[in-house]
Amino acid sequence: MSGPVRIVPVRDRSAREVFLRLPARFYRGLPAWVPPLLEDVRPQLDPAKGDFFQHSTGEFFLAYRGAEPVGRIAALHNRRHLAAHADGAGFFGFFECENDPATAAALLGAAEVWLRDQGLKVARGPANFSVQDEAGILLDGFEHAPMAGMGYTPPYYRGLLEAAAYGKAKDLFVFRLGAADFKSEPFDRMCAVADRAAQGVTVRPLNMRDLPAEAGRMARIFAEAWRDNWGAQPITQAEFLKYASAYRLFIDPELILFAERDGEPLGMMVAIPNMNEIIQRIGGRLWPLGWWALLTQRKRVTGLRLFLLGVRKESRRMGLPILFIRRYHQLLIRAPHLRQMEFSWILEDNHETIALIERIGGWRAQTLRLYEKAL
Repeated sequence: MSGPVRIVPVRDRSAREVFLRLPARFYRGLPAWVPPLLEDVRPQLDPAKGDFFQHSTGEFFLAYRGAEPVGRIAALHNRRHLAAHADGAGFFGFFECENDPATAAALLGAAEVWLRDQGLKVARGPANFSVQDEAGILLDGFEHAPMAGMGYTPPYYRGLLEAAAYGKAKDLFVFRLGAADFKSEPFDRMCAVADRAAQGVTVRPLNMRDLPAEAGRMARIFAEAWRDNWGAQPITQAEFLKYASAYRLFIDPELILFAERDGEPLGMMVAIPNMNEIIQRIGGRLWPLGWWALLTQRKRVTGLRLFLLGVRKESRRMGLPILFIRRYHQLLIRAPHLRQMEFSWILEDNHETIALIERIGGWRAQTLRLYEKAL
């Protein structure tokens, strides 16, 4: 490495394309990395099209040494987060950088200046675009490929952030559980207790014929169950419906579960097939044959990611998470291609959920860390 680094705002389509394609150069030699689907990410980076920019603002930056791009970052003023938490936090995301503390400091410094100019008090990240999207710096478990929607970074990124005076904000845990890992005796006891506590409760899959109403139920449960969760921001009925419509071909209704009593929704749990297994094989390229691989191989993936659990306050003593997990466990046993479930992510201080997962045989595969710095 030689020569100074200059930081350039991303202001046009050609620069966004450089920004979009840059990560691949930093992940050579890391076989567990899964390249992003460029066709999915590209519109989200466009201020004229991206969902984030319908309610918030941001700025993207590239670092160059001479004519060579050597890093990137986004500074994000997430107004929804501020409305939910009023903590003065802005975010940085889409952070990718060569192994050079000076380059990282220049990128982070550009994001900090932009966030400070927005009147924000803290820079937190990485998060693309919120902590409910890909978030965190990977601290361990580099040998495990990330499941769908999860972040993955090279080992040296931690040192880059800490050298720039960033400290820990929160750790996010990733647990995995295979069919052979289940501890049947404690699990059976927990199921028996949950069955008694949840008398009259039914667990059912998503009704694909009534997606607008189902999206409304999901938004209602999410708003109540996640209201006080660290870093969470609301997801509206329209947003749930948009996600369902966009990915309709890939939705398995048996993986989206509702718990109800007398027709009243009490909780939900959402899992998705680990499409990263296919995305990794096609190198993140949908054309010319990537789409076909996704459509034809989606029912043969070996992993499930359980990523969204919400239980309304008055129902939290009913053991609903156990009822949901039992359904997924039955699916794991019944479907010969499935081998493993992932619970991700779990906040480090969510001791109740962590204890439940460990008690039934789950093991911690990875730790992701969100960092922050006062501005």
